[in-house]
Amino acid sequence: MQAAASLKQTITHLFDAVRFADHARELEESARGVEGDLETVLNKLEAQTEELTNLLAAMKVEKEDVLRELSLQLDGFLGTAKEQAVMKLQKKAKQQLEEYRASGSSERDKALKSLETYLASDPLPIVENVVQVRLTEDIYEAKSKYECEGGMRYDFGLAAQNSHIFHHPFSLSELGYELKIPVRFSRALLSKSRVPGFERLDQYVLADAEASGGRLRANFEKSGTGARIKVVTSGSQEGGFVGLEYTDQTQAVNVMNDPSLVAFVDLETIKKAASELAGELMDLSKKKVALLRLSTNGEETLEILSCHRVLERVISVMGPSYKAVIKRIAAGSPPDDSGEELSLEFVRGRTRALGGELSRSVSQALGL
Repeated sequence: MQAAASLKQTITHLFDAVRFADHARELEESARGVEGDLETVLNKLEAQTEELTNLLAAMKVEKEDVLRELSLQLDGFLGTAKEQAVMKLQKKAKQQLEEYRASGSSERDKALKSLETYLASDPLPIVENVVQVRLTEDIYEAKSKYECEGGMRYDFGLAAQNSHIFHHPFSLSELGYELKIPVRFSRALLSKSRVPGFERLDQYVLADAEASGGRLRANFEKSGTGARIKVVTSGSQEGGFVGLEYTDQTQAVNVMNDPSLVAFVDLETIKKAASELAGELMDLSKKKVALLRLSTNGEETLEILSCHRVLERVISVMGPSYKAVIKRIAAGSPPDDSGEELSLEFVRGRTRALGGELSRSVSQALGL
């Protein structure tokens, strides 16, 4: 993503996430304050009631019947009044807590969705993107893992059901490949020569796979047999290496380590099929549905929704590029050649909306 587009994503969705997360924390703090205030008031009520109870106890030992009778009446009234006061205080606190918690939950949801929208656009330079699928009960669970410049990592769940090949158990025959993998030798019936025994890969279903940078690791399984074929490629179709391993209940064969088997391997077709499968996996990474994990410099960020930490990391990585974009805008030039529309007033307005010290520090970092 070019700098101007990244800047626009940052000052809209990420700034929103920061504001919503801050408001959620303020509401959560207010809820804790209500709980603390309730405990203080109840303790005060208990202390004052105890003082009155001691006073009535002194009246009970008076010789005058009228005073003793009055003390008994007041004692009963005091107990009822205390119980009613406690109920009223608790009811009021409960209503306040429900309001604060509901509002806080709403703000937290908005912060999370803003953060998801922001990261879904991949606004930071990506060091590595790994896509993984695993077959579970005839459904592929899929996720895309990202490592960005500056040490930020995040994972997205993917909608495999919306893929044209991963919405059901998949075999390479669906891409038009009918590969045979040599895994053993046997004696020919009419001669003493050995002949290779093949496993047809199109009869195997993809059990799990991982793709990154053109590389592929995929495991295929043959239903009901326990047989498994592992395919690993190191990268480009032309110059990359291929690894093939076969296992079943009686043997384990590293095909590429056996020169007699390698002679019967259709390497070019395997590379082509693996490259196409890796491409399908990387295309699946565009179907993001939910942010699963987020960390900055190894510290988990998503659970505590520390959007400030994310913003700091983004500014540290993209700050110089953002400054250059803003400088071009201020000079009356287009932000860059991406066609993105930005104005200095819009950037300043969004930055001011952060409020307080954060607004000042971000303005300084952006060169406003």
